This record gives sequence, structure tokens and C-alpha cells, in this order.
Amino acid sequence: MPDKPLWFDRLQEAIRQLEHATETWVDRATLETLLGVGRRRAQQLLAPLARRRVGTSIVARRGEVIAYLQRIRAGEKAQEEDRRREHLWTQLSQAREEWIQHPPVLVEVPHAQIRKVAVQDFEGLPEGVELAPGVITVRFVDPDQALRKLMALAIAISQNRQGFDERVSLPSA
Repeated sequence: MPDKPLWFDRLQEAIRQLEHATETWVDRATLETLLGVGRRRAQQLLAPLARRRVGTSIVARRGEVIAYLQRIRAGEKAQEEDRRREHLWTQLSQAREEWIQHPPVLVEVPHAQIRKVAVQDFEGLPEGVELAPGVITVRFVDPDQALRKLMALAIAISQNRQGFDERVSLPSA
């Protein structure tokens, strides 16, 4: 798998900040902060541009650093990373939308109980389960029967969310 530096997504903001900076020279610490990289990576990025030494540190002209970061940003690796991230966000958005449209019913049901609950839609709900605008009623004689009826309701909802919404929604005023 090709190297995909995490700092690619910070390039645009780093360039913008450097463009608005007043300092003529950029040092390692500045690149560390702007790109969120470590000391070694910052030195590696700065090395080909270094024009001066200040003590043991190297510095480069701000304009050259900006141009260098822009070339990296326009490069194939950065473009590929942008496409990958955009594809990921599209997939996450679709998954979120699917989750909202069809939320899963998360109820633990003992395996033996699953066969006892056979519901196709709201018309097949067990006796004692009633839906009306603003009201859901479940009548039962013991906890197991309550669980079976609630599971039947959950299955019906998962199979027809719109039908559920229509049955329990209060009329608009």
C-alpha cells in the first residue's frame, strides 16, 4: 500500500497560514506545528529548501516553503489521497443515511423465541399489541409473552418503518 502521510490534509491550511505570516524564514518547529508532524519529518521537508543555519537549526525562505508545499499539494499522491478521502466520506454519508432511513432493531432474543415470532407486517401483530396516533399498547400476562410481543412489534417496524410512522404519528395541527 502506498505511503499516505496524515499531514496531506493539513497542507492547504499550512499554506494559508504561511501566506499570512510576517516572518521571512521558516524553521523546523514552525513546520512541525503547521503540519502536525514530528521533528524528523519537518527536517526532511525543510532540508531541500534550507538556505541558512541558525545555530544547529536550518531555515528556509517562507516563499520557497509555500511553493514547495503547493507542489506537494498538487502532486499525484496528494490528489490520490484527496480522492480516497472523498470516496470514504461518500461511503460514510451513504451508510449514515441508510442507518437513518432503516435503523436496525437492536434487541436480544433467545434463539428459541425467534421461531415463535412470525410477523410479516402490522396486520400480523399478536393480540394485545395496538398502535394508534401517539399510543402504543402492549398487553401481556408474563414477561416472556411481553418479550415476544415487543419482538413482533420490532420486526414489523424494521420491515415497514413508513407504515409504523403513519400509524403512530399525531395528526398535524
